[in-house]
Amino acid sequence: MAAPSRILVPVDLSEGSRSVVDYALHLASPFGASVDVVHAWEPPQYVAPDLLVAAPGWNSLSLEQVAMETANKELGNLLQQMGPPGVPLKHRVMVGEAASTILELAEKEGYDLIIMGTHGRRGLPRLLLGSVAQKVVSRASCPVLTLHVAADKK
Repeated sequence: MAAPSRILVPVDLSEGSRSVVDYALHLASPFGASVDVVHAWEPPQYVAPDLLVAAPGWNSLSLEQVAMETANKELGNLLQQMGPPGVPLKHRVMVGEAASTILELAEKEGYDLIIMGTHGRRGLPRLLLGSVAQKVVSRASCPVLTLHVAADKK
């Protein structure tokens, strides 16, 4: 297997996302690989994404616009807090079911490696939420490196 030149790092914007991105940047550095960080926003199943969100003094925006703006801001803040990466780094927010979006992007843009976190959920939470990492590992056309990240402390 050749050294990776393009690494895809899907994040869910939880506290553990920082450690996954940090790991990817450290892994990419000796190879001169680029890192693309992506967050997939999945519209709620029972709410139309074009539902308008408004408050006094605001222009009304669709739920999707609000979610995309918020996710972009959070992702930008996460990467900015990490300082200069030392490797080419891009980020984006996409709309769609997380696993499918990650798999389509990895295939379409020819990534060599996917690095992503896993929360290690068990039982009912895993049954209800599914495992994005498991779906990506089982269907990706490139290697996938998963990192166990601690659950958010509430």
